Amino acid sequence: MNLHLAVIAPLIAALLAMFSSGKDASQALRNALLLALAILGISAPLLSGGIQSTEPLTWFVLPAVGTRLRWFLATDGLSSWLVVLSALLVPAALVLGRRMAGDRMREFASLVFLMQAFMAGAVLAADLFLFYGFFEAMLLPATLLIALFGGRDRRKAATLFVVFSLVGSVPLFVSIWWLATLAPYHVASLTQSAVQLEGTLGFTELQALLAQVSPAARGWIFASFALAFLVKLPVAGLHVWQAEAYAEGPAASSALLTGVMAKVGLYGFLRILIPLFPMEAARYSGAFMVLGVVTVLVGAFLALQQTEIRRVLAFSSLSHLGLGIAALFTFRAEAQAGVVLLIVAHGLSAATLFLLAGVAESWMDSTHVDDFGALSRQSPVFAVLFALAALASVGLPGTAGFVAEFLMLLALFKGASIWLVALAGSAVILSVAYTLRLVQKLLFGKAALAEPAQPRDLHLSEGLVLAPLLLLLVVLGFYPAPVLSAARSDLLQRLPLAQAVSEDASHAAGR
Repeated sequence: MNLHLAVIAPLIAALLAMFSSGKDASQALRNALLLALAILGISAPLLSGGIQSTEPLTWFVLPAVGTRLRWFLATDGLSSWLVVLSALLVPAALVLGRRMAGDRMREFASLVFLMQAFMAGAVLAADLFLFYGFFEAMLLPATLLIALFGGRDRRKAATLFVVFSLVGSVPLFVSIWWLATLAPYHVASLTQSAVQLEGTLGFTELQALLAQVSPAARGWIFASFALAFLVKLPVAGLHVWQAEAYAEGPAASSALLTGVMAKVGLYGFLRILIPLFPMEAARYSGAFMVLGVVTVLVGAFLALQQTEIRRVLAFSSLSHLGLGIAALFTFRAEAQAGVVLLIVAHGLSAATLFLLAGVAESWMDSTHVDDFGALSRQSPVFAVLFALAALASVGLPGTAGFVAEFLMLLALFKGASIWLVALAGSAVILSVAYTLRLVQKLLFGKAALAEPAQPRDLHLSEGLVLAPLLLLLVVLGFYPAPVLSAARSDLLQRLPLAQAVSEDASHAAGR
């Protein structure tokens, strides 16, 4: 029942937020915050529930194809952490987004809840059509948040976001539709158990169906899935939309984009692409590792050149997630554990930095780093939280990011070229350089603008919703077992036919 509620509750919250009174923005925020905390209470038990699934319910049969579209949800450890991660970030996004939302708080809250619902649906879906529906639906509220509440170039940012998303989603849709035309004819002929699943595209059936597809066709399908997930991350070459969307959108939407939506791209590789296409993944693993390291370096060098706060953070996010892709295609246990922990750790630290950056920009009415200074004296609470989040983002020992980076670099050391390891490690050093420069510019030195007449710092409510995110980063740094256990709890590997295919992939990777 909790799986259904994890998706449906944010949808209900979006409707309640939209139909509440729009005359009192403060009351709209209080109502939205209560709804967000209720959703967090619903989502949190998923972490202790282990592997769960719902009964597949057929919605309808696709006309002229014969494939059934089903409401079918399932979770393992990683899916649960992503749902809870979004539930943790939404209250903070609502409270700190109040400055940007202004009198349109109810519309802002409604879009945030829609985004949360679709993100939860994408990571909980166990049917490919259902996954695709949620995967694409995330685009709508994210685009509207950028277009309605963003900065001066918000329309350009929203347009780039949509265009690049379509570049990834159109080939993916064609591949899924083609598989749907095959499903009623191929799956039923395999085993007696598969006969009961005839005409569906659940992940179990896909294992069987893809085994019947020619290697050339399977390669094209693999490429379409990989492109969609690479755009969502993104990686170098497909990152043009990222800096615009993160810098021009409201800080709250940027926090959710980097905190959860980008992680759906990594989730796609970890839970869908590699388990369903193990031979293709092994064949092109070297190319993906190189692409990941190139992304790490491109993100780091671009971050060093930026003069706007959120553009620094955007390219920092690009660099960190590139390391995740590089490590993942070593197919080592350390890599899977490190990537899972990266998803949670980077989601918490990057989202916190974006939210705090939005607050600082609202104080100064500027986005340029050189317009700031001396915030440690003017706004001490803000300074402490920003410094802690920044140190967590670069993997300070004692934080979850340190454990994640150590595991990923260890996997690269064991499973990749020493040159790739050296390049990836150098980018980690560069991340310290641009992050500490940002901290120094914002928090210390001479104030570029006149000091305010009145003390200016975070409100109590803003500090209260951000403090748990930073506390969790420290707790997981000293005790990462709750997240690392999710890396060993692989839903797909417990499905029929998956084990044999996975073993083939391991042999291929070993060769």
